[in-house]
Amino acid sequence: MATISVLQFLLGLSDRQAAEAVHCRIDFKYVLAMELDDPGFHHGLLADFRDRLAEDDRADSLLDLALSRLKKAGLVRERTTQRTDSTHVLAAVRDLTRLELVTEAVRTTLEETACTTGHLLVGLVDVDWGRYYGCPVRLGKNPTRPKTRILAAGDDACRLLERLCQHGPGYRLSPQAEALRQIVVQNYHRDAAGRLRWRTANDGLPPSSSAIVSPYDTTAPYVRHGHIISWNGFAAHVTETCASDGVNVITDVATTSAATNDGQALPGIHTRLARRGLLPVEHLVDGGYTSPVHLERAQREHQITVSGPPPGNPTRQHRKNEGFGRDDFHIDFDRRQVTCPQGQVSAG
Repeated sequence: MATISVLQFLLGLSDRQAAEAVHCRIDFKYVLAMELDDPGFHHGLLADFRDRLAEDDRADSLLDLALSRLKKAGLVRERTTQRTDSTHVLAAVRDLTRLELVTEAVRTTLEETACTTGHLLVGLVDVDWGRYYGCPVRLGKNPTRPKTRILAAGDDACRLLERLCQHGPGYRLSPQAEALRQIVVQNYHRDAAGRLRWRTANDGLPPSSSAIVSPYDTTAPYVRHGHIISWNGFAAHVTETCASDGVNVITDVATTSAATNDGQALPGIHTRLARRGLLPVEHLVDGGYTSPVHLERAQREHQITVSGPPPGNPTRQHRKNEGFGRDDFHIDFDRRQVTCPQGQVSAG
């Protein structure tokens, strides 16, 4: 299954096409050491295999097995030069406005409840609910009567959650209902009179790194790096060997939340490389990984020299070329003093 998954990725095949290729193509049968009359397998097994890989870090075990064999073959070795870079991974969700998010969360919770405990919706769902939540929500950025829609969606969400919580004292909200509850808390609040109000930045709107952007994937935050790149999803960190006298081999792959700083992934990368016996002597990275704390830790714990440019300066003054930048200050490390461009010496 692992070999088929690799071939499927390289050739851009769907699960059904990959299973058909195993059944019909001689080159697939040759790679898999199968008999020519082998009927293959049902395409649904590939999805089950990916689910098993996602559990208990089994994908890491598969990578460990491949690297151990490459290590025995001499294709990869310890204490060489390696490099790490990250790339953004888009969540498989649609971009939604806040109003679309609340409305879609109500719709998905209604669908889930109708399939599992449909009797709870008796007396609650009427023709208007069917018209509003009967199909995927697409309101756009400028919907008609936005304030009315906002309050109506919030009221419907609260009524639905109250009905579900009346199921019994030991009842636990389903995943979709729990996502709806969190979305309502993040986007609405009650005023002093107990009326439902739309949250703004002054009312405790959560930061983008912790705000839910889709009811289908509550772990994918909205992240903005710099002033150009923004996405909903995660970050993938890929480490590979890059010695001049050998082939390039991927030694570690890690996926983190996009809201996590790249440098925070560095200790985990080194821990896994140490377990595999593939620690580098020099680790080449970009500016996202080169914080002084992680550079010192890598040298102290694993004797690794992390090389890369210093982190960029994200301040408004630096972008507009106003005021003084940090490079304009003179640092005397022996005297532990800093002199500003106007000649003033630091007191501390």
